[in-house]
Amino acid sequence: MTWDEGPFLALDIETTGTDPWDDRIVTASLVEVSAGSKQNVESWLLNPGVPIPAGAEAIHGISTAEASRNGVAPAQALEEITSRVAVRLAAFNPVVAFNASFDLTMLEVENERNGVATLVERLGEIRPVIDPFVLDKKMDTYRRGKRTLPALADLYGVPLENAHSSGADAVAAALLVPRIAAQFAELGDYSLDALHDAQKLWRKEQQLSLAKYFERQGNLDAARSIRPGWPTESR
Repeated sequence: MTWDEGPFLALDIETTGTDPWDDRIVTASLVEVSAGSKQNVESWLLNPGVPIPAGAEAIHGISTAEASRNGVAPAQALEEITSRVAVRLAAFNPVVAFNASFDLTMLEVENERNGVATLVERLGEIRPVIDPFVLDKKMDTYRRGKRTLPALADLYGVPLENAHSSGADAVAAALLVPRIAAQFAELGDYSLDALHDAQKLWRKEQQLSLAKYFERQGNLDAARSIRPGWPTESR
């Protein structure tokens, strides 16, 4: 079995917003996927301890009242999530996340905030990670159109029901990996280790290109907001 067939542990996180240092995790899912089928789904609803903005609620459907009433303490959920991810990475089994630098940064920052040992503290380095967002953008750089998870799922023929549910999004991210690898055979030349390192380089190139685009548009604030790190970002 090659790396593109799995098994994968897919991660998806839904949050109160888009800034890992200011926002909080609301839901998270870990899904085991192998040979194109999901085998186990674990999901958590957290009480973020802060109001969930209407815009975020409109995306993932979780209200402040629901999270406060039914969500678990962040530290409890974070320990469970992080320990499961750490076990997989320690065995050099890949973790799949769409736009991984957001989800993994969010997880690490929340761990620090809640006194939970981070992945870096447990492992020294977060690897191997597979990010279908980075892969698609590298392999089909000049394709027009959106590169959201629903857009890529539609493009590559991956079923995605209940988008922005962390469980559904995690499954779709994992199923994208073999579809992208099948379409771009050159990815098969990489070992899992080499692919991880390549994605780190590709993400940096992609982000720096985006920053230059914003600069050409005169949007210097947007250009300065671009972070090139992967699989986690630095503030």
